[in-house]
Amino acid sequence: MKNNEGTAKNRVRVRPIPLIIAILLAAGGWVAAISALATRVPKLAPEAFENISANELMANLDSPLLQAIERRNSTARGSFTGGEISEDALQLLGWAATGKNREGTGFVVPLAMGSEPYVSLYLADASGVRRFSWESNEFVSVSGNDIRNSINQGQNASAAWIYVIDKDNVPRGNLDFAWHTIGTMSEHQYLLADELNIQTRFMADIDAGEVAALLGLDVNTNIPAGVMIMAQK
Repeated sequence: MKNNEGTAKNRVRVRPIPLIIAILLAAGGWVAAISALATRVPKLAPEAFENISANELMANLDSPLLQAIERRNSTARGSFTGGEISEDALQLLGWAATGKNREGTGFVVPLAMGSEPYVSLYLADASGVRRFSWESNEFVSVSGNDIRNSINQGQNASAAWIYVIDKDNVPRGNLDFAWHTIGTMSEHQYLLADELNIQTRFMADIDAGEVAALLGLDVNTNIPAGVMIMAQK
Protein backbone atom coordinates (compact mmCIF):
# COMPACT_ATOMS: atom_id res chain seq x y z
CA MET A 1 0.00 0.00 0.00
CA LYS A 2 1.31 3.35 -1.01
CA ASN A 3 1.97 6.36 1.18
CA ASN A 4 2.55 9.75 -0.47
CA GLU A 5 5.10 10.54 2.24
CA GLY A 6 6.78 7.16 1.68
CA THR A 7 6.61 6.03 5.29
CA ALA A 8 3.71 3.99 6.51
CA LYS A 9 3.04 0.50 5.25
CA ASN A 10 -0.18 0.79 7.19
CA ARG A 11 -1.55 3.57 4.99
CA VAL A 12 -4.39 2.57 2.72
CA ARG A 13 -6.17 4.24 -0.17
CA VAL A 14 -9.80 3.78 -1.14
CA ARG A 15 -11.47 4.70 -4.40
CA PRO A 16 -15.17 5.19 -3.63
CA ILE A 17 -17.51 3.45 -6.07
CA PRO A 18 -20.87 5.22 -6.47
CA LEU A 19 -24.03 3.38 -5.50
CA ILE A 20 -26.64 5.93 -4.63
CA ILE A 21 -29.09 6.84 -1.87
CA ALA A 22 -30.82 10.16 -1.17
CA ILE A 23 -32.80 10.53 2.05
CA LEU A 24 -34.35 13.60 3.69
CA LEU A 25 -34.40 14.04 7.45
CA ALA A 26 -38.08 14.52 8.20
CA ALA A 27 -39.24 16.60 11.15
CA GLY A 28 -40.35 13.47 12.95
CA GLY A 29 -36.80 12.08 13.12
CA TRP A 30 -34.65 9.53 11.36
CA VAL A 31 -37.26 6.74 11.23
CA ALA A 32 -39.69 9.04 9.43
CA ALA A 33 -36.92 10.04 7.04
CA ILE A 34 -36.35 6.43 6.06
CA SER A 35 -40.06 5.95 5.38
CA ALA A 36 -40.10 9.12 3.28
CA LEU A 37 -37.56 7.71 0.84
CA ALA A 38 -40.10 5.66 -1.10
CA THR A 39 -42.32 8.66 -1.79
CA ARG A 40 -39.56 11.21 -2.41
CA VAL A 41 -37.72 9.26 -5.12
CA PRO A 42 -40.08 8.33 -7.97
CA LYS A 43 -39.69 5.04 -9.77
CA LEU A 44 -39.33 5.75 -13.49
CA ALA A 45 -41.02 3.64 -16.14
CA PRO A 46 -38.70 2.28 -18.88
CA GLU A 47 -40.37 4.48 -21.50
CA ALA A 48 -39.17 7.56 -19.60
CA PHE A 49 -35.69 6.87 -20.96
CA GLU A 50 -36.65 6.33 -24.61
CA ASN A 51 -35.24 8.81 -27.15
CA ILE A 52 -33.91 11.16 -24.47
CA SER A 53 -30.34 12.16 -23.69
CA ALA A 54 -28.83 12.14 -20.22
CA ASN A 55 -28.70 15.95 -20.24
CA GLU A 56 -32.38 16.16 -21.15
CA LEU A 57 -33.18 13.65 -18.44
CA MET A 58 -31.39 15.74 -15.82
CA ALA A 59 -33.07 18.94 -17.00
CA ASN A 60 -36.62 17.64 -17.12
CA LEU A 61 -37.09 15.07 -14.37
CA ASP A 62 -37.99 16.37 -10.94
CA SER A 63 -36.18 13.61 -9.08
CA PRO A 64 -34.57 14.26 -5.67
CA LEU A 65 -32.22 11.37 -6.38
CA LEU A 66 -30.91 12.89 -9.62
CA GLN A 67 -30.65 16.29 -7.96
CA ALA A 68 -28.60 14.79 -5.12
CA ILE A 69 -26.24 13.11 -7.58
CA GLU A 70 -25.81 16.39 -9.45
CA ARG A 71 -24.96 18.29 -6.25
CA ARG A 72 -22.62 15.68 -4.76
CA ASN A 73 -19.26 17.24 -3.82
CA SER A 74 -16.45 17.31 -1.28
CA THR A 75 -16.07 20.30 1.02
CA ALA A 76 -12.81 22.10 0.32
CA ARG A 77 -10.05 21.90 2.89
CA GLY A 78 -10.13 24.93 5.18
CA SER A 79 -13.86 25.47 4.62
CA PHE A 80 -15.33 23.42 7.46
CA THR A 81 -17.45 25.45 9.88
CA GLY A 82 -17.22 23.15 12.90
CA GLY A 83 -21.02 23.18 13.26
CA GLU A 84 -22.42 20.46 15.51
CA ILE A 85 -24.56 17.76 13.88
CA SER A 86 -27.74 16.60 15.61
CA GLU A 87 -27.91 13.11 17.09
CA ASP A 88 -30.83 12.22 14.81
CA ALA A 89 -28.81 13.21 11.74
CA LEU A 90 -25.78 11.21 12.92
CA GLN A 91 -27.95 8.16 13.51
CA LEU A 92 -29.45 8.44 10.04
CA LEU A 93 -26.00 8.86 8.49
CA GLY A 94 -24.92 5.67 10.23
CA TRP A 95 -27.94 3.80 8.91
CA ALA A 96 -27.36 5.09 5.36
CA ALA A 97 -23.85 3.62 5.41
CA THR A 98 -24.37 0.23 7.03
CA GLY A 99 -27.99 -0.23 8.09
CA LYS A 100 -30.66 -2.78 7.25
CA ASN A 101 -33.56 -2.20 4.86
CA ARG A 102 -36.29 -4.16 3.03
CA GLU A 103 -38.14 -4.92 6.26
CA GLY A 104 -34.87 -5.97 7.85
CA THR A 105 -34.05 -8.68 5.30
CA GLY A 106 -31.19 -6.91 3.56
CA PHE A 107 -28.69 -4.08 3.80
CA VAL A 108 -28.50 -0.61 2.27
CA VAL A 109 -25.13 -1.47 0.69
CA PRO A 110 -24.22 -4.59 -1.32
CA LEU A 111 -22.22 -7.18 0.59
CA ALA A 112 -20.24 -10.01 -0.95
CA MET A 113 -21.71 -13.52 -0.92
CA GLY A 114 -24.71 -12.58 1.21
CA SER A 115 -22.52 -11.76 4.20
CA GLU A 116 -23.30 -9.60 7.17
CA PRO A 117 -21.32 -6.32 7.27
CA TYR A 118 -17.54 -6.78 7.36
CA VAL A 119 -16.75 -3.06 7.61
CA SER A 120 -17.36 -1.48 11.01
CA LEU A 121 -18.34 2.17 11.25
CA TYR A 122 -16.97 4.31 14.08
CA LEU A 123 -17.87 7.90 14.93
CA ALA A 124 -15.53 10.36 16.64
CA ASP A 125 -17.05 13.57 17.99
CA ALA A 126 -16.99 15.74 21.11
CA SER A 127 -18.54 12.95 23.19
CA GLY A 128 -15.75 10.50 22.38
CA VAL A 129 -15.69 7.44 20.13
CA ARG A 130 -18.73 5.30 19.32
CA ARG A 131 -19.37 2.36 17.04
CA PHE A 132 -22.56 2.28 14.98
CA SER A 133 -24.43 -1.01 15.42
CA TRP A 134 -26.19 -2.16 12.26
CA GLU A 135 -28.13 -4.69 14.35
CA SER A 136 -29.87 -2.05 16.48
CA ASN A 137 -29.29 1.18 14.50
CA GLU A 138 -27.76 2.65 17.63
CA PHE A 139 -24.36 3.88 18.77
CA VAL A 140 -22.28 1.82 21.19
CA SER A 141 -19.77 3.74 23.31
CA VAL A 142 -16.12 2.80 22.79
CA SER A 143 -14.32 5.51 24.77
CA GLY A 144 -14.73 9.04 26.07
CA ASN A 145 -11.58 10.24 24.31
CA ASP A 146 -11.90 13.09 21.82
CA ILE A 147 -9.59 11.95 19.01
CA ARG A 148 -10.75 14.37 16.31
CA ASN A 149 -7.60 16.49 16.29
CA SER A 150 -5.59 13.35 15.57
CA ILE A 151 -7.61 12.29 12.52
CA ASN A 152 -9.18 15.46 11.02
CA GLN A 153 -5.95 16.49 9.26
CA GLY A 154 -6.29 20.05 10.54
CA GLN A 155 -9.89 20.51 9.39
CA ASN A 156 -12.52 22.11 11.65
CA ALA A 157 -14.93 19.18 11.47
CA SER A 158 -17.27 18.39 14.35
CA ALA A 159 -17.58 14.68 13.51
CA ALA A 160 -15.45 12.04 11.82
CA TRP A 161 -16.64 8.65 10.61
CA ILE A 162 -13.99 5.94 10.50
CA TYR A 163 -14.39 2.90 8.23
CA VAL A 164 -12.68 -0.18 9.67
CA ILE A 165 -12.27 -3.45 7.78
CA ASP A 166 -12.95 -6.50 9.97
CA LYS A 167 -10.39 -8.64 8.19
CA ASP A 168 -11.43 -11.97 9.69
CA ASN A 169 -15.04 -11.47 8.53
CA VAL A 170 -14.35 -10.58 4.89
CA PRO A 171 -15.54 -13.45 2.65
CA ARG A 172 -12.64 -15.57 1.39
CA GLY A 173 -10.28 -13.03 2.93
CA ASN A 174 -10.59 -10.95 -0.26
CA LEU A 175 -10.08 -7.35 0.84
CA ASP A 176 -11.30 -6.08 -2.54
CA PHE A 177 -14.80 -6.85 -1.27
CA ALA A 178 -14.19 -4.46 1.63
CA TRP A 179 -12.81 -1.67 -0.58
CA HIS A 180 -15.91 -1.84 -2.78
CA THR A 181 -18.22 -1.77 0.23
CA ILE A 182 -16.44 1.24 1.72
CA GLY A 183 -16.84 3.10 -1.55
CA THR A 184 -20.57 2.49 -1.45
CA MET A 185 -20.88 3.39 2.25
CA SER A 186 -19.06 6.68 1.76
CA GLU A 187 -21.12 7.62 -1.30
CA HIS A 188 -24.35 7.02 0.60
CA GLN A 189 -23.11 9.34 3.33
CA TYR A 190 -22.03 11.96 0.80
CA LEU A 191 -25.48 12.14 -0.78
CA LEU A 192 -27.37 12.11 2.50
CA ALA A 193 -25.06 14.77 3.95
CA ASP A 194 -25.99 17.06 1.08
CA GLU A 195 -29.70 16.58 1.85
CA LEU A 196 -29.05 17.37 5.51
CA ASN A 197 -27.01 20.50 4.69
CA ILE A 198 -23.85 18.95 6.12
CA GLN A 199 -20.31 19.55 4.91
CA THR A 200 -18.31 16.41 4.23
CA ARG A 201 -15.02 15.14 2.85
CA PHE A 202 -13.68 11.60 2.48
CA MET A 203 -9.99 11.12 3.28
CA ALA A 204 -8.33 7.88 2.19
CA ASP A 205 -4.72 8.86 2.91
CA ILE A 206 -4.64 7.89 6.58
CA ASP A 207 -2.18 6.11 8.84
CA ALA A 208 -4.07 2.90 9.57
CA GLY A 209 -1.79 1.90 12.43
CA GLU A 210 -2.15 5.24 14.19
CA VAL A 211 -5.93 5.33 13.79
CA ALA A 212 -6.28 1.73 14.97
CA ALA A 213 -4.32 2.60 18.11
CA LEU A 214 -6.64 5.55 18.78
CA LEU A 215 -9.61 3.19 18.52
CA GLY A 216 -7.96 0.53 20.68
CA LEU A 217 -7.85 -1.95 17.77
CA ASP A 218 -5.23 -4.35 16.41
CA VAL A 219 -4.41 -3.10 12.91
CA ASN A 220 -3.55 -6.64 11.82
CA THR A 221 -7.19 -7.70 12.14
CA ASN A 222 -9.11 -4.39 12.17
CA ILE A 223 -7.86 -2.07 9.45
CA PRO A 224 -8.93 1.61 9.38
CA ALA A 225 -9.36 2.32 5.66
CA GLY A 226 -10.78 5.83 5.44
CA VAL A 227 -12.17 8.79 7.36
CA MET A 228 -15.22 10.89 6.47
CA ILE A 229 -15.20 14.26 8.22
CA MET A 230 -18.36 16.34 8.61
CA ALA A 231 -19.75 19.59 10.02
CA GLN A 232 -23.19 21.18 9.95
CA LYS A 233 -23.36 24.21 7.67
